[in-house]
Amino acid sequence: MAEPFLIKMPQLSDTMSEGTIVSWEKAIGDFISRGTVVATVETDKAIMDVEVFREGYLSGPLAAAGSTVPVGTPIATLVPEPAEVGHAAAVSSPAAMAAAPSAAAPPEGQPVLMPQLSDTMSEGTVVSWEKAIGDFISRGTVVATVETDKAIMDVEVFREGYLSGPRVAAGSMVPVGTPIAFLVADASAAKDGVLAAAPSAAPPKAAPPAPAPVPAGSAQPKTRAPAMPHGATPAPRPHKGTATPYARQLAGAHGIDINSLPGTGPGGCITATDVVGAGGGPRVQAKRIFQVPGAGRPMDSMEKAVSQNMEYSLSMPLFRVTVYIDPARLSRAAKDLKASLTVLLAAAAARAIERHPRVNSVYQHEDRIVERDQIDVGLAVETEGMGLVVPVLRNVLKRTIGDLNAQWKDLVVRARLKRLKPEEYSNPTFTISNMGMLGVAQFDAIPVPGTSAIFAIASTQPLGMPVTITADHRIVNGAEAAKFLNTFKALVEDPQWLATSASGAARSLSGGQTMASADPAGAGVLPADTSGYDCDVLVIGGGPGGEDCARELADHGRRVIMVNDAPLPGGECLWRGCIPSKSWRAAADRIRDRRHDADLGVLNTAEPALDWGRLDAMRRRVLTTRGEMALKTDKGVRIDVREGYAYFDSDHSVVIAPADGGSPYERRAPKPGAAGTRITFAGAVIATGAPPFVPPIPGADGKAVLTSDTVWNLDAPPARLVIVGAGAIGLEMAQIFVDFGCVVTVLEARDRVLPEVEGEVATQLAALLAREERLTIVTSAAVRGIDGPPGAAVVRYAAGTSEHTVDADYVLLATGKRPVTGPLALERAGVETERGAIVVNAHCQTNVPHIFAVGDVVGGYMLAHTAGHQGRVAAQTLLGHEAAYDERKDCGVIFTRPQAAFVGLSAEQARAQGHDPAEIKVPFSIDAKAMITGETAGFIKMVADKATRRILGVHFLADHADTLIGSAVLMVSAELTLDQVASAIHPHPTQTELFGDLARRLLARLRRTARVSG
Repeated sequence: MAEPFLIKMPQLSDTMSEGTIVSWEKAIGDFISRGTVVATVETDKAIMDVEVFREGYLSGPLAAAGSTVPVGTPIATLVPEPAEVGHAAAVSSPAAMAAAPSAAAPPEGQPVLMPQLSDTMSEGTVVSWEKAIGDFISRGTVVATVETDKAIMDVEVFREGYLSGPRVAAGSMVPVGTPIAFLVADASAAKDGVLAAAPSAAPPKAAPPAPAPVPAGSAQPKTRAPAMPHGATPAPRPHKGTATPYARQLAGAHGIDINSLPGTGPGGCITATDVVGAGGGPRVQAKRIFQVPGAGRPMDSMEKAVSQNMEYSLSMPLFRVTVYIDPARLSRAAKDLKASLTVLLAAAAARAIERHPRVNSVYQHEDRIVERDQIDVGLAVETEGMGLVVPVLRNVLKRTIGDLNAQWKDLVVRARLKRLKPEEYSNPTFTISNMGMLGVAQFDAIPVPGTSAIFAIASTQPLGMPVTITADHRIVNGAEAAKFLNTFKALVEDPQWLATSASGAARSLSGGQTMASADPAGAGVLPADTSGYDCDVLVIGGGPGGEDCARELADHGRRVIMVNDAPLPGGECLWRGCIPSKSWRAAADRIRDRRHDADLGVLNTAEPALDWGRLDAMRRRVLTTRGEMALKTDKGVRIDVREGYAYFDSDHSVVIAPADGGSPYERRAPKPGAAGTRITFAGAVIATGAPPFVPPIPGADGKAVLTSDTVWNLDAPPARLVIVGAGAIGLEMAQIFVDFGCVVTVLEARDRVLPEVEGEVATQLAALLAREERLTIVTSAAVRGIDGPPGAAVVRYAAGTSEHTVDADYVLLATGKRPVTGPLALERAGVETERGAIVVNAHCQTNVPHIFAVGDVVGGYMLAHTAGHQGRVAAQTLLGHEAAYDERKDCGVIFTRPQAAFVGLSAEQARAQGHDPAEIKVPFSIDAKAMITGETAGFIKMVADKATRRILGVHFLADHADTLIGSAVLMVSAELTLDQVASAIHPHPTQTELFGDLARRLLARLRRTARVSG
């Protein structure tokens, strides 16, 4: 069994002498690759990652989470094979581990080797030395910078010592794995000196066989030596394999491309015999090179890469096709979107490739075709002293224009600083060279290796902008190229597709609904003269979506009629959802928080009593006050508020049937076809919400069954409550009633709670809820039926292979909501639906251009703030302004204790949308304020794109997530980067400080892993 590698507590700051294990990020038996974070440790005010720069399987003994470990003391081990996991011998003391033998350093010290910073790197040029001879080098110090291909990258050292010579000179080209300097343990041992760059070692030659005896006087052939012109320069080392020094000299002397020769020496080594024929002359099949007189300088890495690519391209059978395109509309769109025209051209090319996928394929030796789904577009950028560099926009079809534009700006800046990573300029599937920006009227572009086609875009002329495709005839035929170019031309000249691309392509909503691809709205949605209509815009629904839309339109002087099915506006959110549930939650919080009073020295508060009548009176008072305030505001901004039910009579008219009276606290069903007042409109917005969904469970219509509409009618908290559904409503209600003293059972059909939130948030919340007294949660439970009256209800359900029953006073169905659009008579207006929800695009526009829909009625996130935002988007679009709803930036809070919340994407969602995400989290167990209040459960997790460093999502399990999430919403909505959040000043002592800590920690990790892995 091989010796295990000891993972030791690292020294993560100059003053750190010990660290506390906060968490293990990997489990025993997990495979650990180079650069993996295995644990987090706390030191002073920071939680930092413990990264491992070896490969193996994590094995014990592990230092326990919460334990404090001195720097340099082992905290775990790595073993090379899975079979050895758990069998690493426990070490009795840190001293014993420290005594483990290590390889002896060479006389010069421990070598600092030229690292391999990309998969294709074989050598690097030392650009600069960042540290001087004799400087102390701590773990993670950058000692030098090296150039490889088109990037300058850092050489980081992960040992401690003093920098010593001999070291290679700046400007030297050094093979990967060759020493460039040394580290010594003592400063007095540091020495200067220049280290010569090591040449490639020739393979050892086999001993020649002993010559056979030859009779004296026998004739012998004359010895022939190939001519060696005076001053000839040896050929460079071959791109692949090796060549003897003599073979390189001969190839250089005779102008032979050594890369065109097969090697017959040991291991395929090219020898002198391979260069010349038996008669001493050059081999006929060798590729000859024209000898240019004079002493040339060596090419740098970028120049060599371009030269090699061009030589490869000469082997491709190429042809060219040109069209002229009018880019005026796309240029205007770029200005409106504040985006680069180059990015829009890349997006148009990707959409053309989507229709002609053959262009995205590539020839593979021999006689194979690689067909690729992901479209990665390389875009040539002019740089000073380096010519054109080609950064790559990855997965263009799956990303928004805003996202692509932000990344493009970053790539251009770093390309001009020679700071691109290899993966950021390698392996496009299609390339665009836009030399029109340099005033070039016509040119040809050459496809780079790994592609089959390239666009050459020249400057605009009287006929238009010339766009020439150069394509590999083995993959793309002439007809296909012509069709592809014409598709690209149509997309550029009529960029209506940008309506969805600006904020995301068609988004998939819950229940499988997909947004329509209707054209973007604008000034043309409403006619210039609307005097022939009763109103400019009719809004159906007075909830958050309808009311926000109506106010936005009225604020811009539009004539608006808002039809509401209750005497006061506010919709489900105010009367049967968000607000009433938070009144109950506030009471439950007061009861729950009393448990911690004694820890703060506050005594005699542990037995609170609930007065249901007072609580209910407060709830009704708040709701009525808010409803009356809303109505006064609506009328004050000149919205014509009508009470009743609206259904379509045509695509420009509705009939408003009168309401039958009643309370705003109760949902009233409309009466299809009822007589009423006919109203005509120029535009309409549907915001009718969605009622609770009652699944087809036998007995679900019984008197003991409640929904989120009717639970407010309870006279008192029931002693026993069964809740069907463990989504947001189900879990909020479950914990509220537990705090009110009820015994609650939650039955969930899926295998996890809260399917709408990030996975770890849901898992940890479920574990916390499992510890609650009087609360039982059963997942993967199928409810078979509900029997009995209030006070004696019985719920039958199956879990696994067993049938069960549970008794209850009431059963609450918390099984989500479903739009009900039948009473609207949408078919008379021609509005399309899918699975019951109205189909809309990113502007909330239906297939009928002047009719919009927002909120729960379109599916997706059925949240009040989502509806309000969509209402404002619809209003802005009707007014002719650019606005769109982007589901990737939406958010939500589930008011459990602790609260579960999210904004933006999880790492899994980000990966599915083409990002390369990194995530980091901080537990509240280390936060001082959480310790004081006894609210240490939970964490904050931040997700960012590795390439752009843009924050894509933030996820919470926190007692005060509702107050913390506002900062995170701004980060995601404004597309802030880790650098921006890390440099912001957060107040102390607040939990918002954790955002800065998270950003700085993730930045540090990304910098370290980038330097280590290249």
